Amino acid sequence: MAIRRRDHHIGMEFGKRLGNEEYQFVCATHCWNRSRFRLTLKCSSNIIKIVIVLEGNILYRAIIVDDELKICQLIQCLGAWESLNIEIIDVCQDGEVALESIVKHKPDIVLTDIRMPVYDGLEIIQQVRKQDMDTAFIVISGYKQFEYARQALQYGVVDFLVKPINQEDLNTALQKAVNGIIDQKNVQNVNEILYNKEKSEKVALLNRLASGLEAEELTNRAQLQGESPLFKKDIFQAVIIKTNKMELNMGKSKFSEDILSNLERIISIEEAIEVAKDDGVYLLLNYQKNDYKRIREELFEILKRMVRDRDIYGQFELTMGVGLPVTSIGDMKLSIETARIAWQQRLLLTDREYLEFEKLHITTESKTDFWNEKEWNEFQAALESCNQSKASELLSLMEIHVNRESKLNLDDLFDHIRRIVLQVERLVTEDETLLTNQTVTHMMEELKCSDSVSDIFLHLKLYINKSVQEYYDRKTSMKKLPIIKAEEYIAEHYMQDISLEEMAQRVDLSPAYFSKLFKMVEGVNYIEYLTQIRLEQSKKLLKTTTLPVKTIAATIGYIDEKYFRKLFKKVVGIKPSEYRKLH
Repeated sequence: MAIRRRDHHIGMEFGKRLGNEEYQFVCATHCWNRSRFRLTLKCSSNIIKIVIVLEGNILYRAIIVDDELKICQLIQCLGAWESLNIEIIDVCQDGEVALESIVKHKPDIVLTDIRMPVYDGLEIIQQVRKQDMDTAFIVISGYKQFEYARQALQYGVVDFLVKPINQEDLNTALQKAVNGIIDQKNVQNVNEILYNKEKSEKVALLNRLASGLEAEELTNRAQLQGESPLFKKDIFQAVIIKTNKMELNMGKSKFSEDILSNLERIISIEEAIEVAKDDGVYLLLNYQKNDYKRIREELFEILKRMVRDRDIYGQFELTMGVGLPVTSIGDMKLSIETARIAWQQRLLLTDREYLEFEKLHITTESKTDFWNEKEWNEFQAALESCNQSKASELLSLMEIHVNRESKLNLDDLFDHIRRIVLQVERLVTEDETLLTNQTVTHMMEELKCSDSVSDIFLHLKLYINKSVQEYYDRKTSMKKLPIIKAEEYIAEHYMQDISLEEMAQRVDLSPAYFSKLFKMVEGVNYIEYLTQIRLEQSKKLLKTTTLPVKTIAATIGYIDEKYFRKLFKKVVGIKPSEYRKLH
């Protein structure tokens, strides 16, 4: 009895009664994810229990190929398959069927005769090697084909057996094949570890360089020209890939993951390292000069694939900035910086997809001053006085200056804008120790993702106006605080004799500044405000009580009744007695 499920074969061994109408069936697998296990089904009248026990290591799969059925059967009988953890997955009796089975199943070991119909053993080995398969071959030959069998050794066969097959020779050859497979896997594991270590060092180097950090130790390691240098080709070049949408450029975005995936699939050179940062995807290329044409075509293919995803990610512009090629890893910072500059220059161009710094003819020898020292001072004064219109006027002058430049290096412009953003952030935070580079970097990244130079200035003006307004509101709120405290005290103690000097002392301000601040916040001076509060209280008493005017005057803080009557008429327009009659 047998159960088949796809490529997995389970052979039913036996079933026995255990008592109380319970039966146990034990099944031994020969191949399930290439591991041996024992499956036990315990069945009673109501319950079925399934127990799976792993019994062995990973199996090595083998195919036997010989046109003589008896030879195939003999090999099956003589081989120590179980002790060597080898599973026979197919038996073939002609070369054509054998080749199809080998290509399909990709066995670890093939035992093949030399002389067979359609394809002989040597032709099978040749075809398999063309498929880049590292299958271990054991060749079986008669005495007459002994020299012919030797030719197979150049294709890396493990051993050859002479008919009639000897059991010891067969198992020695099988053990040799298994040992070779183990050694090969160990070498692959070591190579993978070394590759991963090298790749992690390369990624760490690119990460630091892309972040503008020093990477001297890693750079020195990469420049070593020993037996195993970190980079093996002559030319180094940086590419930055990013859109005009900040949310797509984030290092952990799905969009960045898709770019990384395409880079890994399409870029054919081995020495290519990619890193996703929050300002785009960085690619470090290490190649020979004659590779660049192919790399360029592959980068264009990535552009095409990503642009097709506009239905998924919405409208965006994708640009590749390609830095200067350099011949030393120590100069990679220059290549990264020029890749960034190339990407920034897209704002001045109509064809924005693939921008090579070398072909943009950007002037880097001298810096452009968009404001003179006087204009910088005026801008600072406008910020401090919360003069939004003056700040916008100065930015408009800078925009005119920018538009007049025939060979504008946008990197110069962004240097000036960064200085502006720093001034604004210092104003807003007041305490420079609280000013974070992250805030400035985020704002600069927003501006760099603009679609044109005019968009940069529009965005910058909106940012400054908002920041200045917040600063003004906070300053106003801070100024109101001591006045609020003073008013709360007046509300409870208006009937007392509270001088301006006494109140200023209570709120920790000088009398002169307190008087000025009070007038600015309330629109009236301190004495006028106190008078208003007292007279409002007198009105309430006149309307709600029958107290004499003299008593009311004393209650609100005026001992002199005559002065109170005169003041009331001056402010309210009628005498206290007349006010009482009217209300």
